[in-house]
Amino acid sequence: MKIGIVQPLNSSNALYLTEESLKSGAEIVLLPEKWIKTLDDLPLHNFQQLAKKYTAYIIPGAVEDGVSIISPLIDPNGEIKAIAKKIHLFGDEKNRLLSGSSAIIFKYRGIKIGIAICYDVDFPEIIREMFLRGVEILLVPSKIPNDGIDLWREYLKVRVLENRIALVNANTFYPPEYLGMSIAYVPSPRGRFIEAKPIGELGDKEGQIVIDINPLSYMSFRIERLKEYKQFEIKELE
Repeated sequence: MKIGIVQPLNSSNALYLTEESLKSGAEIVLLPEKWIKTLDDLPLHNFQQLAKKYTAYIIPGAVEDGVSIISPLIDPNGEIKAIAKKIHLFGDEKNRLLSGSSAIIFKYRGIKIGIAICYDVDFPEIIREMFLRGVEILLVPSKIPNDGIDLWREYLKVRVLENRIALVNANTFYPPEYLGMSIAYVPSPRGRFIEAKPIGELGDKEGQIVIDINPLSYMSFRIERLKEYKQFEIKELE
């Protein structure tokens, strides 16, 4: 499956770069969290038109709508199929907004795909539950500043390793504090072990990239990990 990652500076560039990804064969396009300030600033109708024109899914990032942080899922008919909401709010978001209470999984071309917004990735329970429900690719819009990128990537790689799923991250580009560094990982063999292998990266400039993910290449790793998963109880001693 071809997935486009778009790292835009403004709305007009976002639409242009999204269309460039679609022209390059992207079947899904992902944008970052809070690359624009509010839902009113999001050119949602234009993204819907692009999704319909190229019969593709578009996740135009995650934005504040005045109540929560939401991530619209636009389907190939140009319709809003679902709205993912950020479950774990970060910092001052907790003082202004309401948390979401459910995660979104959708299926496209037979592949199960999940959406997790930024800080939600810090909590492994969400991603593990998606894995148990068959998710093969995780899409993550985020807004991580420069001084947090190294630590952020550790979280991303660990979620890939824990669950043997691919992960595609679109991170905000708004220099000088936010330099993008969007990246995608897939589980891949390294000798006797599995590593989170980077398969595409945008770096510290505005742009777009299309990466190709084949879930069949790591299906055996997912099946093996699923078989190894055990339910358990914790007994606390007095």
